[in-house]
Amino acid sequence: MAVLDEELKAPNAPHGVTTTAKSYNDWPNDAGFETFHDETDPVELKVSGRIPAYAAGILYRTGPGGHQVTTPQNKTFAVSHWFDGFAQTHRFELLPPSEGEFITRVRYNSRHTCDNLVEKVRNSGEMAMTSFGQQRDPCESFFKKVMSSFQAATSGGIKAAADVNVGVTIKANMPVPGELASGGKAQPGSNDDDSSPKINNLWLKTDNATLQRIDPTTLEPIDAVRQPKLHPDLKGPFTGAHSRTDPITGDWYNYNLEVGRQPTYRVFSVSAKTGETTILATLTGGPIRAAYLHSILLTERHVILCIFSAYYAKNGAKVLWTRNLVDAMDFDPDRKNLWLVVDRRHGHGLVGMYESEPFFAFHPVNAWEQASATEPGKTDIVADIPTYPNLDILKRFYYHNMKGTAPGARDYVDGKGATCKARLTRFRLPDVGGARVAPTAPRAAPAPCPWRPPATRPNCPASTRSARRSRTATSTASATGATRPSSTG
Repeated sequence: MAVLDEELKAPNAPHGVTTTAKSYNDWPNDAGFETFHDETDPVELKVSGRIPAYAAGILYRTGPGGHQVTTPQNKTFAVSHWFDGFAQTHRFELLPPSEGEFITRVRYNSRHTCDNLVEKVRNSGEMAMTSFGQQRDPCESFFKKVMSSFQAATSGGIKAAADVNVGVTIKANMPVPGELASGGKAQPGSNDDDSSPKINNLWLKTDNATLQRIDPTTLEPIDAVRQPKLHPDLKGPFTGAHSRTDPITGDWYNYNLEVGRQPTYRVFSVSAKTGETTILATLTGGPIRAAYLHSILLTERHVILCIFSAYYAKNGAKVLWTRNLVDAMDFDPDRKNLWLVVDRRHGHGLVGMYESEPFFAFHPVNAWEQASATEPGKTDIVADIPTYPNLDILKRFYYHNMKGTAPGARDYVDGKGATCKARLTRFRLPDVGGARVAPTAPRAAPAPCPWRPPATRPNCPASTRSARRSRTATSTASATGATRPSSTG
């Protein structure tokens, strides 16, 4: 919906935007966080610049939409954290040109995919479910917290597709078991050209083990399921929003985390040919702790989990009390990150275990394999990851720290801004073999060295530039070997 500048400045502005506070650095971004309008009927967009014809097809984007609703009592309920914003999916249809080398027509439609949840929040004035970072009333009674925790732990299945708030990543043609593959309508990559790949299903994913299927054209919710629908052993509440897809076979990879007295990670794959799910490794015991892992790494022969220093307190039990993940996470500067390397080709399970200095991260840039320089027949795994020194970046994404009119935003631009900047760091996992290993304590590792071209990093210690034979995760400042892409999805 196009809104005139004058409307945004009005006392009853459409998105709750007013002029009662001056925006930081005169940058009024509040309206950007209030996108509750859905364009359910496709509209033609104005195209500026040049889009090459080979880009024709459909682009989907998903993420937080609106975050404030008005209750029947005329009060405003506001979601606290950006990651909990009400999910909205956008569809851009780039039509192939009838002549010429450039696309001139783009159609757009959008939809919030959690209508039932929004209505429940509107009527109750609260977000009762466990969330990523929703802040709770500190005066809330002990009884209410206990009852909410009990209900969260025993709530059972999902009643309707639009009951869930799933909107971090989106995956077309995701391999799923047969009973989940039916329903909805397949469509070509664009309405005017049947040559592009057909979209048979479209799924939304997030960091909890819930998948939501939506219609590829209208974006209406069709179904919502938990990961046990893929395999009964995937019974934990957490997973990676950024799974990985083999670019050759189409097989899909992710993990499931079961919390409790003995946290357990189950690394699994779903076959693109059969829809069958295989547990590649069950990882538990020893130094393995429950943590927030937003993504995984995939190489030609391995799946890699890096257990970042974003540990769930009390092995995840604290989530039941806080009812959000942020307040249940701890950063431990004295505990090293653990890297778990799982074979995905030959069924050998865990084949490598490494550690590095503690850091937090959301996503890897890339990961690939190189022949070991020290052990013939073995492999080094190299990974490029933007790293953070602590969990401040998670606090940065509270709305009151992002809106230009909020006082907290100034703190994260100035004082805390430095710890919210990622540093691109290269890690090397040396001498990965093919034999199964037990989850025992790994050795210490040298400190990471931010990835930069060697000429700009002349004082990087030699110990961090070369591979070590010990089973530790080292980093390197030299760009050795050609970078090969690792597929996401």
